[in-house]
Amino acid sequence: MATTKLNERQLAVLRRICDGEAPVTSNDSHLATTVYALRNRGLVATPRVGGRWSAELTEAGRQHLNQTDCTTHHPIPTAPVSPTKAEAAELITRLQQGDGTVRITDPAPGERARWRQILHTARADQLVPEGHHLRHTGRDRGDLVITLHPGSRPARSIPLDESVPVPDDLPPECLHPAAAQAPVPVCPDCLPRARRILHALCRAAEDNNYTVSIPASGSRASLVVTVADSAFPLFFHEGSYEAPDSSGAKYAWQRVTARTVHPSHQLELHLERTYPHPGRRSHWGDRQRWRLEDRLPNLFREITHRAHTEAERRQTRQRKEEETRQRWLAAMRQARTALVEDHRTKILRGQVQAWQEATAVRAYCDALEGQQNATAGTTHATRAWIDWARTYADRIDPALQSPELPEPPAATPENLRPHLHGWSPYEPKRA
Repeated sequence: MATTKLNERQLAVLRRICDGEAPVTSNDSHLATTVYALRNRGLVATPRVGGRWSAELTEAGRQHLNQTDCTTHHPIPTAPVSPTKAEAAELITRLQQGDGTVRITDPAPGERARWRQILHTARADQLVPEGHHLRHTGRDRGDLVITLHPGSRPARSIPLDESVPVPDDLPPECLHPAAAQAPVPVCPDCLPRARRILHALCRAAEDNNYTVSIPASGSRASLVVTVADSAFPLFFHEGSYEAPDSSGAKYAWQRVTARTVHPSHQLELHLERTYPHPGRRSHWGDRQRWRLEDRLPNLFREITHRAHTEAERRQTRQRKEEETRQRWLAAMRQARTALVEDHRTKILRGQVQAWQEATAVRAYCDALEGQQNATAGTTHATRAWIDWARTYADRIDPALQSPELPEPPAATPENLRPHLHGWSPYEPKRA
């Protein structure tokens, strides 16, 4: 077992490998040197599967961590007590009975690790309801937010190899069709190399179930890589430099002021700088320490990252749109019910008012007849007035007309608008 003291970076990587929550693989190229140093000391192993390695803790590495933690009193991140199946089941119940979200405000490192183990147990023991999947944010800092989402867990792209092989020489007839037809704004000397790079990109993209195509007419891009519903144009560029142009000088002693531009033969590929991906790396090219061919895996990892980010944003947007649509549909149903109730209420109140008026008219007629009889008797003109009044009372009395449930009014947008409480009667949005 290695006894040499590890530095902080090596110890952190060793703990991460022990944790197992975020595996260390050949995709973590920035950790490769550290992993190799740990492997040379016998603390980790790097078995390969399909041309890719993943770091695994050896027994010597486990003993080294135990000795280190006993000496420094620094707990291994996975030291918290393993959660039970009951805790994982309780989490699922909380998510189902609530709004599908559980938030833990800025938990301590030990508690944060315990929640990660609970999530692992929920997935491993198949406690997640069928047709749903768990997500969480705040793995290492900030609030830990756990959410239960409908649908299957989004599939992540297959990791790429550590290199995207570019052939040293390739006949034009062997080029990928997209690489052969792509517009490449470079000098003739660099054109064969540029097409070989595009050929390697096309092959690597198709190996990972991506789609490559020629851009539409008018586009400055050389190639378009499509991942699911996201398209990423790739732009080729060749550097240049200025040099004095002595071709116009007649005499050797004449001062040369003219300048001419020459291609630098330094190639560069770049993605668009777009608003959804601020601050992300977008340019890869020839430098003193490396060539563009060496940076193609980095380019693909950036495309994969952007595609995954955009897919999550689309899912979030679609989920919000669906939630809005459901609220709008509920508001429309309530508005139709309210429209019918309001219509019936108005008719009923009108009938009650008419009935009250008819009853009052009849009572008035009875009082008028009694008054006339008590005096000199009812005159012909008074009798005619009383008869007309009684006829009028019968005509307006709804009780004599056997009223029925009225037909519902037309549910037109303008009729529904007063009952929608700010929703548009035409589409799922606020008016």
